Amino acid sequence: MKKCIILLAIFLSLLQAHPVVFKGGKVIWLIDSPDITEIRFGKTFTKKFYSGIRLFNDKYGDQSYISSNNNLLVKRWNASSYQANIYALSSIGLNIDSEKSMYHIGLHADWENRRFMVMHMIEYSSFNESIKNSIRLAFTPKITDYKGTAVWLIGQYTNYSFDDNNNEILMPVIRILKRNYLVEFGGNGKETFLSLMTHF
Repeated sequence: MKKCIILLAIFLSLLQAHPVVFKGGKVIWLIDSPDITEIRFGKTFTKKFYSGIRLFNDKYGDQSYISSNNNLLVKRWNASSYQANIYALSSIGLNIDSEKSMYHIGLHADWENRRFMVMHMIEYSSFNESIKNSIRLAFTPKITDYKGTAVWLIGQYTNYSFDDNNNEILMPVIRILKRNYLVEFGGNGKETFLSLMTHF
């Protein structure tokens, strides 16, 4: 019970973050990547603030955590042919088994038009003192409207540093968007990646 009260207090105190969907929209997101498996539930409270709860397992340390999941839209550029964004990311939570506290901070920057997309994200996690850099370069062979099915071909590079280890992963990923559903999957013969998201 004590753990639930602490987590509820953390969640209610951190209702800030970035809009992955329209104001008032809710998100369910499942991710399985080489370093982490997670599920996220969240809501966009304003056009700049998104917050939710994140349950995840760190595959390297085989530890499970529950935390807030907060994103703040710091800056957005809208032009007739492109959009660019900078987001601040934060989480605070607990190790489910040991109840040891943890936090996670990061920055996410992206630029996209209807044909190309570039993304860079840098994250720090206190539970294993890791730094993760992710870069994505993507393009879509066919431009579609919102009602159509959009397919993006992505080159994804990840550098994950912790405990004097430095893991680098290069992976092709396919993203499929259809209205309020997103599916991403990829693999490189050694590792795989899967992401499923819906908003409503």
